[in-house]
Amino acid sequence: MEKIKLVVEVIKVLLKRNRPLTTSELQRELYYEGVLSSPDSRVERRKLLRALASLKEFNYVTDSGGSGGRSPKRWSVNNEKFKFLSSYTREEVVALSVLLLFFPRHYRSLPFFRKAFDALTRFEKELTEEERELLKFTFERVPNPNERGVELDYKLVEKIFSTLLENRGAFVTYKGRSFKLFPVKFFTYNGLFYIGAFSSEGYRNYLVSRIEFWEPVADRITLEEKMAKVEETFKIPDESPFLFKTVFPHGYATDRELEGGIKFFPSQVRARRTEEGIEVELVGFTGKRFASWFLMEKALKLVPPDENLLAFAKLQNLKRSYRGLSYELSENIRRFRAFKEKGLELAKMRVKLFGGD
Repeated sequence: MEKIKLVVEVIKVLLKRNRPLTTSELQRELYYEGVLSSPDSRVERRKLLRALASLKEFNYVTDSGGSGGRSPKRWSVNNEKFKFLSSYTREEVVALSVLLLFFPRHYRSLPFFRKAFDALTRFEKELTEEERELLKFTFERVPNPNERGVELDYKLVEKIFSTLLENRGAFVTYKGRSFKLFPVKFFTYNGLFYIGAFSSEGYRNYLVSRIEFWEPVADRITLEEKMAKVEETFKIPDESPFLFKTVFPHGYATDRELEGGIKFFPSQVRARRTEEGIEVELVGFTGKRFASWFLMEKALKLVPPDENLLAFAKLQNLKRSYRGLSYELSENIRRFRAFKEKGLELAKMRVKLFGGD
């Protein structure tokens, strides 16, 4: 019985980790799971090797490396033997439940999405009925009061997803017009689904509920081609990243939130409390988009970058995340001034708009 348990636990660990494990790693994992009595004893190692040999004999696991080289042997589950079997910890089941509860309720019945909920149901058996109800009550997504939702043709949605996943084009009828397009994005906005696609007229977004006909065609487009077309379409010439600082009122965040790494901007570098307020260092962008967003913030002050900020940015290798970012102080100051000029221009437009009778 002990041998059978060890064999089952080996398979469970390999499935859960979803990557090749060395014999030593596998032994430690089984020790942490309480299956083996020691993470490094030779006796337990021999028991584990016998179990692995039996599994390999029946082609349930495969091994790689470890023959004539310095790299240790690594073990993996033979996925062909376990196509419909997977293993999740209790914490993973809870996390997946919460994630799916964020999905809009009125679209959960669509077969493509239903598969995810059906798959989760197989693993939710580890949770009690009371625990499942608690998760639903606590994390069930509450729609916005003005959020919309429409009934969708589930066969149409299946065709769209199949076209997207196969990198194919489609012949469609949209609002009475028929044409060929290449879909690249599927997204939701305000409760409605949209397709972002290229056609002979360029890129545009199409409301899924307005699509009357969709038939995949043989023509294909690679992922690299999709990414290049999207980048070319949405590239804004006057947007260049730069570093700067801003100051918010003290009441914008508590000390605990600051210690916890609260982010005021997605491009924030760091934040700390000073005598003036909460100083935030971040990556900004020239052009009207970032300036327009920034006008909505209740900032007290704009501060140009300095050598200390540039040194920290270089240490964090921010160029890796923000292509085109410069570590030259003069260039950052030039872009900072361009940002301020654009913000002032937009602010004057707002004053003119709201200042009239």
